[in-house]
Amino acid sequence: MRLAGTATERGKGQGFYRHDLDDGNWQQIHPDGFLPNFENPINDYSASVGLRGVFGEWKYDLNLQRGANHFQYNITNSINASYGPLQSGNQTEFYAGEVSLAQSHVQLDVDREYDVGFASPLNVAAGAVFRGDTYQIESGERASWAGFEDAPWEINQNGAAPPAGAQVFPGFRPSQEVDETRTNIGTYVDLEANVLEPLLISVAGRFENYSDFGSTFNWKVASRLDATDWLSLRGTAQTGFRAPNQAQKFFSKVSTTFINNRPFQTGIFPVNSNVGNALGIPDLDEETSLNLSAGLILEPFERFQISADYFNIQIDDRIILSDDLGADKVVEILRNQNTGAATASFFSNSIDTRTQGVDFTTKYAMLLADEVQLQLRGAFNWTDTEITGGPRTPRELGQEFGEEILPPENQRALTEGSIPNTTTKLTARLSTESFNVTLRGNRYGEQLIADDSPADEYTMGPEYIFGAEVGYSPLQDDQVNLSVGVDNIFDIYPDRVPTVNDPFDVILPYPRNSPFGFNGRFVYSRLTISL
Repeated sequence: MRLAGTATERGKGQGFYRHDLDDGNWQQIHPDGFLPNFENPINDYSASVGLRGVFGEWKYDLNLQRGANHFQYNITNSINASYGPLQSGNQTEFYAGEVSLAQSHVQLDVDREYDVGFASPLNVAAGAVFRGDTYQIESGERASWAGFEDAPWEINQNGAAPPAGAQVFPGFRPSQEVDETRTNIGTYVDLEANVLEPLLISVAGRFENYSDFGSTFNWKVASRLDATDWLSLRGTAQTGFRAPNQAQKFFSKVSTTFINNRPFQTGIFPVNSNVGNALGIPDLDEETSLNLSAGLILEPFERFQISADYFNIQIDDRIILSDDLGADKVVEILRNQNTGAATASFFSNSIDTRTQGVDFTTKYAMLLADEVQLQLRGAFNWTDTEITGGPRTPRELGQEFGEEILPPENQRALTEGSIPNTTTKLTARLSTESFNVTLRGNRYGEQLIADDSPADEYTMGPEYIFGAEVGYSPLQDDQVNLSVGVDNIFDIYPDRVPTVNDPFDVILPYPRNSPFGFNGRFVYSRLTISL
């Protein structure tokens, strides 16, 4: 078995408008100011080769996979003000660098059954995997980051020092280049059987060794009891482990962000960088977790199913991105390190959290006529997250620099403002041999929009969002499908910010973490071809 694929996407977005008198502009080049663009070609590649078979009583599955993602940063309609006011000496388009991640793994899975006297044979599964991850950052062309050292032009049009690098995103500098590889080896064993006719028990254990984080062992116990023909009970307990990903360890950038409605050059820095070491940021550790869940499944009559589950997830040493740190001593370090940033943020194992909630789902299917089927689905979710430990500000950062790694408004944004407190989804799908029609309805519950200013903090009210899609498959095997649809039929927008104190509140009048966005109605078409 061989599978391979490639995909290319081109994204485009805008930064914030720079007016004609902005420190980062020269009127000789952009007399009316400018709106800088991000243009991001994204290239994905994947290939997989596998072999399945039987060796004696054992079934085996050997698989080799390779995948890679390349994300390029191109900045257009911009300027590097440190190159001066002459068009001949400046440019408006920049190659700012590339971030790439490649993953390779080889995995062998085997399984067989043993008759040990249970109500069903004991299924024994085992496996081993080797994985390698390579993370790279390539620097941009010199013009995209020039000006951090020995700026070609030492003053801007307002008489101050010009901001370095391409406006909106200074390119990756050679000092930010990364080429890091991580490997890990894992093995697992999984045992499963109906120990009694209605009772299924599953027990699994997994051992892994990371080249940069040592070893870990995790386990899982799950069960399902078919109490009656129409009622089943299920439950799971398991531990988890997540090593910091390569981007959390090594990514760095400087870009323009608005803080308290003012533009700042903000930076994300690795904990093992010169800036991280100067601020006393400790190395990243792994996250560990304990996941408990229990639920039931009801099938009161044919083709109708109801499920309800409770989950409780405790994460210790959770990795978060810190607040933008900008105390005077921090700014001094950033200036001495010639970063071009006015604030710094880092990834850190700063908190422990507990997330609990309830998932409730229903589904029903019925035949209305020959080859005409109606499917109805419903889902409800309630989720609550609280911080059970921390925030743990590194001692040196707190005592010597007077900073908090996660201030109260960020804590509220994480626990109360990350998602709505409840979400309800209803879907109806009518399908024939060639056509299908889908109707969707979503209700998003209240959501806190946290802010360090009490006047700007508010709670978004519930919203109802509807969508529809029509699909056509000209071939009976569904190899070709054409769909047209619309999301947010009634053009709903989230609640606006409660205060308008300056032009920035007019530029962004809606909360950026709205669960259904802030762009209103969206009409789309999609062509799918399966080979």
